[in-house]
Formats: sequence, C-alpha cells, structure tokens
Amino acid sequence: MHDAVGALLDRYESGSMSRRELLGALLAIALPPVADRQDAPLIGPATQLNHVTLFVKDVTRSQEFYQKLFGMPVLTHQGIGVNLRAGAGFVGLYPAGDRGPPRIDHICLSVDRFNATSVLPKLQALKLNAEIIRRGDTEELYFDDPDGIGVQIQDTGYRGGVGRLGDRNP
Repeated sequence: MHDAVGALLDRYESGSMSRRELLGALLAIALPPVADRQDAPLIGPATQLNHVTLFVKDVTRSQEFYQKLFGMPVLTHQGIGVNLRAGAGFVGLYPAGDRGPPRIDHICLSVDRFNATSVLPKLQALKLNAEIIRRGDTEELYFDDPDGIGVQIQDTGYRGGVGRLGDRNP
C-alpha cells in the first residue's frame, strides 16, 4: 500500500493528477470495499459454467470446426452427440434433426454438493416447471429461465454422461 500512495503522490506533484483525483484515489485505497448485499442464493452459488449444449446441422462438421479453431479434444461421446472439452467445462454438440433449427439448447451451471431432489421443491415453489431426469445414477435438474432458455444444474463434478441421449435434452 505504501508504494501505491507514493506513486499517487508522485503523480500529484508532477501535475499529472489533480487534488480531487488524488483525494479520490487515497479514499479508494483507505476505505474497505463495499460488498453488494445479496440474499443467499436459493440453489447455491454457481461455481462454474459446466457446459453449453448446441443443436447443430452436422455434428462431425461442427466438431471439426471447434477443434480446428480452439483445439477442443473429445471429452465424451454421448449417444449421437459429442462433448468437447473447454477448460473446466465442455461444449456438447448434438444433431438438431427434427428439434428445430440449429441453436443453443441449454446451459448447465455447476453447484458444489448439488442435490437435485432437495432443490426441486424450491424451484416448484417458484412456479418453475422444473424436472429431474435420471441418466444412469446421475440426476439432472432442468428448468427454463423467464425467456424460455433451458437451464440445467449439476454438481461441480459432472463432466458429461456416457450413453444414450436423455429424454429431455443432451
């Protein structure tokens, strides 16, 4: 902090900073940050964007595109789709087929120690049409945001299932 104050004083003394700017900068350093007051999240804090699922015209073409541009290796094959690793998360590519035009189908947010069964009644109390889909021993919780965009919530450890396409969405 001492170095920062010294640098500010040097800028003031050289004329590159006004007295008002100096006082504002000194106050910003001296005062503790004011946190935005937020209520505790109903589900829990989202720790990362787990994945985004895209419905595409041609899975192979899209896979080649993303791999060529971003070097995204295959994380898992899932039914007729593929999940490509993107940092700590992934991008799922699935054929649009009769599901409409190519689009972003849904996003998946990660929550530490997520339990779909305990969260479902909280979402239903908000009048959200939430549902749990089981894929093997994994519970996947889905609902739509106010604009109809699909949202999936998973535990932070979820990395894309293996097997057939789920009943709702990949």
